Amino acid sequence: MTENPRNVIISIKPEYALKIIAGEKTVELRRRFPVSQVRGGIALIYASSPIQKIIGYAVIDEVCSLPIDLLWEATHQKACVSKEFFYSYFDGLEKGFGLTLSRPVTLVKPVDIRQLEDEFMLSVPQSFRYAPESILNSLAA
Repeated sequence: MTENPRNVIISIKPEYALKIIAGEKTVELRRRFPVSQVRGGIALIYASSPIQKIIGYAVIDEVCSLPIDLLWEATHQKACVSKEFFYSYFDGLEKGFGLTLSRPVTLVKPVDIRQLEDEFMLSVPQSFRYAPESILNSLAA
């Protein structure tokens, strides 16, 4: 575990975001992602359009960066994506990232996109962004 890990907001298509929160999808795939400083942190799960809300969160247990074929072998059973989707998503890259997530929590009151913008002065990330402590404190309240 990283000392003082950084927390992130990850933008994910709703079908995958819901599977993470349900505990079915335990690996999230990324074309780019910081390997250091996030292990042990919290991944706030932002379900993109049409939901447009942070619907829950999970703990980041591990972040691995592997060549695409090895990443498929290591993650395909836990990533809940087809082989066709996987290779299309990573097309043109030599390496990809896999985030191992655990202890998912569903928020009773999801955080709407407007609340992110108004209350936390944040725009929605296209992929990910570091999460300020104020959001985590708000969720814990």
